[in-house]
Amino acid sequence: MTAPRTKAELAAHLDETGNSISATIAALTRQDFERASSDEWSASGYLQHLILSVKPLAKALALPPAQMHKLFGQPDHESRSYADIVAFYQARIAQLLPPGSTNPLEPTTYRFPEGTTDQKAYLAQTWAEAQQRLLQALAGWEEADLDAYQLPHPAMGPVTLREMLMFTYFHMTLHWHDMQRVSARE
Repeated sequence: MTAPRTKAELAAHLDETGNSISATIAALTRQDFERASSDEWSASGYLQHLILSVKPLAKALALPPAQMHKLFGQPDHESRSYADIVAFYQARIAQLLPPGSTNPLEPTTYRFPEGTTDQKAYLAQTWAEAQQRLLQALAGWEEADLDAYQLPHPAMGPVTLREMLMFTYFHMTLHWHDMQRVSARE
């Protein structure tokens, strides 16, 4: 796939990657889903991390534009390219999480509803719902709005909606591949 830029490309990439994550999770045994190592999360952990990042984005995109502007201000820069936003993110992570440090975003405190007996099924359903809400919320925005509004990113600071969506595609793809790798270990 080419790097997404337009609203239609972003929606298609997010949808395809989200569906690929769902298919990967569905194909994993419970043991493979929960397999972790001392230096890497399990597929379950990566999925929890993605849910914790996509749900707030979907919620923010569901805000009326005027409220988003009031809460987060107006961008002071043009939307960067996909390659530039990925490079910027990677540089910020290298600064914030030097080798050997622990990841503060590790989903160690993910809360399951009381009585949840099948965490894999619960997480798969929660992921599908979060992904659907993200795509529905994105559908309500005009192409030009993606450059006219911004959201705060925990590592990169204020980014335009377009940049946040490009980052989200990158982030989903990165952790989808992580899930595949860690679940395949013996």
